[in-house]
Amino acid sequence: MILLVDAGNSRVKWRVQQAGQCLGAGNVPTAQADALRQAWALLRPVVALVCCVAGASARQRIAEALPVAPDAVRWLAAEATGHGVVNHYRPPESLGADRYAALVATRRGLAGAWVVVGVGTALTADMLGAEGDFLGGCICPGPELMRDALSQGAAGLAGVQEAPDVDGTHAPLDTGAAVTQGIGLALAGVVAGMCERLARQSAQAPGILLFGGARRALRPFLSGHVEEREDWVLEGLAWIARDMGFDA
Repeated sequence: MILLVDAGNSRVKWRVQQAGQCLGAGNVPTAQADALRQAWALLRPVVALVCCVAGASARQRIAEALPVAPDAVRWLAAEATGHGVVNHYRPPESLGADRYAALVATRRGLAGAWVVVGVGTALTADMLGAEGDFLGGCICPGPELMRDALSQGAAGLAGVQEAPDVDGTHAPLDTGAAVTQGIGLALAGVVAGMCERLARQSAQAPGILLFGGARRALRPFLSGHVEEREDWVLEGLAWIARDMGFDA
């Protein structure tokens, strides 16, 4: 039994897995990572594989809560080559562990070329070639950071609420809709740019793999072949754990 942990800037997600079966799962806000000690108290994993991009303080609190000995903890870092992905980042290990795990999940679970898009505190849009080459990607603020920036930087937009049920097909005729659609279209432009670049390099139209807790703000504004996935970083961790010889 293995404990898989995805510690992002907003939430810590986890899953206990064995032989491809999920035996338990949960999540807590990253700011409340101390609560993991109680959540994991009854677990008896043999090993833990952790992806942490939440900073040193969160990493320390997660380490203290893990229900395994320190030498049974594996902290994920991106590799130059491994798990079906050839990582051309410079240097390879500077690629965020969460982005790396999502690329592995996409490479192992889907065929063809993909732009792998994670939408959370930040948006990442990464180009994955059909042969597993990671060809680069973009990072920009996620929907809430964009909304916060407008609220804090433009007096007339302070306190503007998100427009409900905006599907991207109607003209924005109030300020809430204008902000919501502006954010959605801006993020969609980043994804479209990555799709265009990858199409030129791979000579085929890539699909869009969309995941992350804030993806609802982006999905209506995307076109083409889009696949949505839950807990995609944890899925990548499961593939990596199996490659490491663990019964995930």
